[in-house]
Amino acid sequence: MMSKIVKLTLISALMFGTLVLAKGPDLKGAGVNLEYVDDYGFKKTTVITRNHDKVCTDKAKVNGGDPDVVWGGDYAKSSVPDKCKKTFITTIGKISPIKIADGIETYGELEVIEFMKKKQTDKSLVLVDARMKPWYAKGTIPGAVNLPFKSFDPTHYDFEIVMDTAGVVYEEGEYDFKNAKTLLLFCNGVWCPQSTWAIENLLKIGYPKEKLLWYRGGMYSWKMLNLTTIVPQ
Repeated sequence: MMSKIVKLTLISALMFGTLVLAKGPDLKGAGVNLEYVDDYGFKKTTVITRNHDKVCTDKAKVNGGDPDVVWGGDYAKSSVPDKCKKTFITTIGKISPIKIADGIETYGELEVIEFMKKKQTDKSLVLVDARMKPWYAKGTIPGAVNLPFKSFDPTHYDFEIVMDTAGVVYEEGEYDFKNAKTLLLFCNGVWCPQSTWAIENLLKIGYPKEKLLWYRGGMYSWKMLNLTTIVPQ
């Protein structure tokens, strides 16, 4: 059993690590230094880093931009039936913090499902897959509309589609958010910056924070938990 002192030391260290994580690099270099006390009272140090073998970061072999590659790895024990395992590449992207901005709530899977249930009768709710179309075409969460993250740039030719979907009117150089819809955005996972980039662009034009939600786990967590996906027709 850990003593209260050990637990407090670990919690403090992990809180410090989280702060560094949110602002720092992707733990592929120096990582985050942590100090803790073990069960015998000895002071120990360690470094939290993403442990990538060089072969796993070889872009010729691991192309993070190809959905077939990312979702098509094979890392489980060969004796495990294919139906019982998930195969994802884990060496791409950068880790997102649990909270991306004050006032924007981060959702988990159960909250996403509850949102999906409500949106069946509440037309002011929109589930947004912010990934590029090749990723969306491989499978998405039922009921999601695809608004690729690049289209959230006001200079993008599809930005008007984003605004129409969100219920926002642009007149005389100003955005009218009176009828703005509540958007729940997601992308590939905690290592994918596409949905956060889209949210950041919405905030820049003044989109109400209370009408923006973020599913941090994205398709990675959704698939990991074996939840239903659909292939858009």
